[in-house]
Amino acid sequence: MADGSAPGKSVGIQRTCTDGQGTAPGPLTDKQGVFTWRMEVDYMRTRRCFILATLNGYESTQVEISNVNPATGVNVDLAPITITLKGSNPRQLGGEDKDIPGKGRSEWNAAMKAVNANDIAGAIQQLTAATTVNPNFSLAWHNLGIVYEYQRKTQEALDAYAKAVETNPKMIAPYVTTTRLLVQQKDWAGVLKTSAAALPLDKNRLFPELYVHQAVAHYNLKDLAAAEAAATESLNPKAKQTAPRGEYVLGRILEAKGDMAGAKQHMLNYLALVTPEDATQIKLHIEGMGRAGVPEPELELFQ
Repeated sequence: MADGSAPGKSVGIQRTCTDGQGTAPGPLTDKQGVFTWRMEVDYMRTRRCFILATLNGYESTQVEISNVNPATGVNVDLAPITITLKGSNPRQLGGEDKDIPGKGRSEWNAAMKAVNANDIAGAIQQLTAATTVNPNFSLAWHNLGIVYEYQRKTQEALDAYAKAVETNPKMIAPYVTTTRLLVQQKDWAGVLKTSAAALPLDKNRLFPELYVHQAVAHYNLKDLAAAEAAATESLNPKAKQTAPRGEYVLGRILEAKGDMAGAKQHMLNYLALVTPEDATQIKLHIEGMGRAGVPEPELELFQ
């Protein structure tokens, strides 16, 4: 899952290839998301093939297998495949056909072709052309922000997301991506302003991370009561999904309030849900809580 946890149910796996002929269903995973697929692979072919997951209501990342060379060994471990609730990945490139206007469509199609070829520079060029031809093409602005993020061009990404919001104030994705970048920049006032504008748009409660961002901002602004309320809301079981990192953030907030027992419990809850890349640091923090020099992992993780 997007938060690093196992799916808890069987998920379908399929192969999709650019020539269409290699596209085929594969095995089911177990409830931990583990699967083995035995197949013939010809890495000399010009087509590109990918492995992805299928589950109703979810979207999947994909892992390319075109370059798998059987000569290097008969067993290959793939990178993890991640599934998210449909519409809940604000950095998902592309968009639905109904959202692509006629003016700028050819440039958009060229940009998506560049994306599929992993030509990020070409994608930027074509998306820029699309927004030049059609300055109100909000989805192109948002995708331009995403590809700028791939190039670590934060200000350019923020500018593109701002244009996406300006041209379509009801599209929530650019608010979410903007808030993430503002957290990384430690612009706490900006985090609160942008997340506050985004939350009323999240009718389906797909982005509980917005509450985590708010909690982190309030924590850093020393408003622990507001921080605790936001972190607690990020874990609301009535929402379509929760934000497990909210458990860790809530633990840090309770620690700052002097509730060490509560802090430890929430941090342990987090580690029971997922295995984050900073798990070792978090464990050391728990063990040394209340002592000077204890590791203090960042409140949020970003890829």
